[in-house]
Amino acid sequence: MRTRSKLALASLAAVVAAILVVPAGARPAPSPYVDVQQLAAITPDGGAAVVQVIASCPERWTLVEASVTVTQSQASGSASFPLACTGSLQVFYQIAVPASTGVFDLRPVHVSAAVVVKRGKTASASDALAVQPTPIVDVAIADTAHVVEGGATVDVTVACSAETTGVESRLVISRSQDVDFGTYTPFCDGAPHTHTVFVPTPLTPGPVQVLTFAQVDFTGQLFYGIDSGTIDLA
Repeated sequence: MRTRSKLALASLAAVVAAILVVPAGARPAPSPYVDVQQLAAITPDGGAAVVQVIASCPERWTLVEASVTVTQSQASGSASFPLACTGSLQVFYQIAVPASTGVFDLRPVHVSAAVVVKRGKTASASDALAVQPTPIVDVAIADTAHVVEGGATVDVTVACSAETTGVESRLVISRSQDVDFGTYTPFCDGAPHTHTVFVPTPLTPGPVQVLTFAQVDFTGQLFYGIDSGTIDLA
């Protein structure tokens, strides 16, 4: 069975940052708490922003609201997150906030979060932050590669923001000690595009391992999406 991993650089950074900012041995919070993190990412089509928060609410209190709102001058959207009132800090590092109006772009976004709880009385916490988002790069390798004269072809579908520029990227095919690669350059306009990648290789039909980093440039920095797994070479 194939296992895939699709991550953007921003998502990887979010996981690391989440671990770093949670205090070791943190005690149960006596009141609601929410902290917006300095990390956000935008989907290729601008239809959603992905943000991160850390939150907690007192044990045995009832959660009334745990929500995040993302706004820009031309777009906005809100989403809830599944906070459990255990008294412990919880990290929500990939909250997808769909745009209910307009389309998000890669300019700074305003992220606000709120937690409201009740136990006889109501208590609340809120936080807000301006965040420079990074682009998400979606990439998917087809389930089958094809043997052709001199090698193999593999279809790779990539979606990247129109505000980014595709950078030459590698697709690697391997079996045991045999490792070969081909290159392609993502076309970025917000929609998914399929690239048929030629890989010079002597490999014969059968299962092969594949890996690709689909790279894009945004303001002089590289961001990428990853896909990998085992597919059939037919």
